[in-house]
Amino acid sequence: MAHVRQIHITQHAYERYCQRVEPISYDELVKQVEEQAQCSLHHKRGYVQIAGTWWRGTVSRTEVVLHTCYGESHIDMPKAVKWAKRHGDRLALGSDRYAE
Repeated sequence: MAHVRQIHITQHAYERYCQRVEPISYDELVKQVEEQAQCSLHHKRGYVQIAGTWWRGTVSRTEVVLHTCYGESHIDMPKAVKWAKRHGDRLALGSDRYAE
């Protein structure tokens, strides 16, 4: 049986998800992320990818805490952020298409 981690999404991460991915209720997002994390969770140096969506967060044996959402992307977010910092640049994380 696969180990199921408790998912915690901060208010900031929730707001960024709604801006960068899609508007959704908080409870529905938690449910969706819990389901997706069982099949598709990868983490590396504080970056968490769940079903194609990148987050900044912490992962332990028992829980995942998501602090902010970078949005959906096919790029390797940890490498991209490292490159941007090294070159004094920033990443364009999308248009915040759902921002008010």
